[in-house]
Amino acid sequence: MSGVSIGWGKVILLGEHAVVYGYPALAAALDRGVTMQAVPTPAGGPLRLDVPVWDLAVTAGALDDHHPIGRALGAIADHLGLGRPALSLVGESQIPVGAGLGSSAAMAVAVTRALLVWAKRKEDPAVIAEAAGASEGIVHGRASGVDVALALAGGIGVFRKASGLRKLALSTPLRILVAATTEPRNTADMIQRVTDATNGKKEDPRLAELGSLTDTGTTALLGGDLAGLGAAMNRAHAVLAGLGVSTPKLDILCDAARTAGAHGAKLTGAGGGGAIIAIAPREAEGAILAAWKERGVVGFQTTIR
Repeated sequence: MSGVSIGWGKVILLGEHAVVYGYPALAAALDRGVTMQAVPTPAGGPLRLDVPVWDLAVTAGALDDHHPIGRALGAIADHLGLGRPALSLVGESQIPVGAGLGSSAAMAVAVTRALLVWAKRKEDPAVIAEAAGASEGIVHGRASGVDVALALAGGIGVFRKASGLRKLALSTPLRILVAATTEPRNTADMIQRVTDATNGKKEDPRLAELGSLTDTGTTALLGGDLAGLGAAMNRAHAVLAGLGVSTPKLDILCDAARTAGAHGAKLTGAGGGGAIIAIAPREAEGAILAAWKERGVVGFQTTIR
């Protein structure tokens, strides 16, 4: 549909939390995300954002306003130099909010793109990344930037804070199983939990191991060794659990996936609830999704190209 802008959701296969400290993360965009359309309001009024499926309706605010999404919307408009135009940004989402699947970054990228379309300005990836990054900083605090990079570019790649996203070309599309739990979570709280556990030191051996697992898993992926990628994912989940960002439910769902035949399963994103992912032989995917459903969580399969 003309005038509709998109930001892609994402999963982190390896490297979450460590990426905040400069280590690499292997991450991929989902085949779904958030779409946004700018609708002029001739009667005037404030710049507003409505995403009915999330029960979200806010107006653009200043940095000291109460609602974080309102502040984030205002920050995007300010970065673009647009002020507060009489617009309603109407969004739809194929990903749940607050589940570790990059919903806030997908929203920020879609909002930025929609505002640029309305302003008849050329889409500049650097401008979009900066504006969406300002939004993420308000919503999550110390954000790594990986969510915005994937929401903007799509695909799969290795992300570092210092150098951004290095996209990978896969010889065979990667199939990933994803399941979002309904456990309440807060990304900023999980980031703080890791900061407390590591005393904020990049040299913490657990962060270093997560970075090393990213390298190992990326090599395995590029070599078509899904069992090797899965082994790296399993170990990464154990390390993240040791840092305090897993939950009993996430552990149970990961164990269920492995028992049903997954090469590997782990939490994805900040943890503390949210979502899990699994890599599996195609013939085991149905059993894994069924095992998750038996435990009250509905998953889906996404293909990364």
